[in-house]
Amino acid sequence: MKHDDETKITVSAVYRLLIASFFTSLAFAAFFYIYPSVHIIDSIIPALDATLLLIVLIYYHYNPHTDINKIIVFFIIFFILTFSPSTIYYVVMAWKMEWRFIDEYPPITGLVMAIIMLGIIMLPKQYLHYMVLMWASIALPIIYYLLHHPDELQTPRGYELIGTFGPASLLLYIVFPYRKSIRRHINKVTGDLRRYELEAGRDYLTDIYNRRGLDLWLGQLNHDDNIAILLIDVDHFKQINDRHGHSIGDRILVEVASRLRTIYFEKHTIARWGGEEFAVVLVNPKTNTLPFIGSMFQHALGHLPYKSVGKVTVSVGVSSLSHHDDFLELVEQADKALYTAKNNGRDQAVMYNSIHPQLAD
Repeated sequence: MKHDDETKITVSAVYRLLIASFFTSLAFAAFFYIYPSVHIIDSIIPALDATLLLIVLIYYHYNPHTDINKIIVFFIIFFILTFSPSTIYYVVMAWKMEWRFIDEYPPITGLVMAIIMLGIIMLPKQYLHYMVLMWASIALPIIYYLLHHPDELQTPRGYELIGTFGPASLLLYIVFPYRKSIRRHINKVTGDLRRYELEAGRDYLTDIYNRRGLDLWLGQLNHDDNIAILLIDVDHFKQINDRHGHSIGDRILVEVASRLRTIYFEKHTIARWGGEEFAVVLVNPKTNTLPFIGSMFQHALGHLPYKSVGKVTVSVGVSSLSHHDDFLELVEQADKALYTAKNNGRDQAVMYNSIHPQLAD
C-alpha cells in the first residue's frame, strides 16, 4: 500500500512538473517572439521545449499507465539538454571575447534553481543524482568563467550569478535532510485520505460496502465488464426486531453479511443496500449458471439456524446480465424480481425476465 501511494504521488508530481514546464517554456517562447533576442538560440529552444513537452503531455494523458520511470528520465535529460548547451554556448562565446557573458546570458537562473529544488523534493531518491548533474552542468561552467573574469564577476549581474549558483546552492543541501520528512508527511496525508475514503464507503455495522463504497468499487471495473445484481432481503426482519430486540436484529445482519462472504468465489462484491437488504454484484458470471446463483445464495443464507433466533430465511431478486454502465437499470430489475419473490411467499429466489408477464416493465 505504501509503495502504491508513493507511486501515485510520483505520477502526480511528474504530471504537474510537465504542465508547469510546458507553460513556462510557452511563456518564454511568446516573450522572445514579441521581443526578439539577437541570439537565435533564445527563440528556438523555448519553442522547441514547449512543442516537445506538449507531445509528452498528450502521450502521458492518454497513456496514464505508462512507465513513470521513463517519463522521469525524459524530464531530467530534457532539462539538462535544454539549459546545459545554451549555458555552455554563452560561456564559450564570451570566452572567445564575442561578448560579455553577464550581458548576454538570459535570466533563467531562478527557473533552473526552482526546477532543481522541486525535483529534489518531489522525485524519488534514486533520481537525486540527476538533479546534482543538472546543477553541475549549468553552475560549474558559469562559476569557472566568472572566477576567471573578475571584471564581470564584480558587477550586480555577476554577483547574482555567482551567488545563485554558488552559496545559494547550499540551500539545496539543506533541503536533503527534510526531503524524507516531506515525503513521509505526504505519504501520511495520502494514507489518511485513503483510510477516510474507505471508512466512508463501508457500513459501520456489517463492515461491508455501503452504497457509496459500492459506487466507488463499480468505478474500478474494466470498460468491457458485465455485471448481474442480486438484491437480498431478510424475511420478516421487523418481527425479529419486535420479538428479540434491535441488538439481536443487528447480530442477524452481521451474520448475514458474514455468510455472504463465503458463498460465491468468482469476482464479485457485497454491500448493505439499506436496512435488512443486501446487494451482491457479480462480475462476468457465466450466463448458464446465472439462473441458479440466486437459489444458491437463498439456500446458503437460510439453511442453517442463526444464533438466538433459529431459522431465518431470505428472499432474492436476480437481475439479468448487462454492461456495468446499466447498474441502475439492473438494480430496478433485481428489485422487481425481489418484489415478486416476497409476494409469492418469500424464502425463494426469482430472476428477472421481461418475457414473464409478472416481471414485465
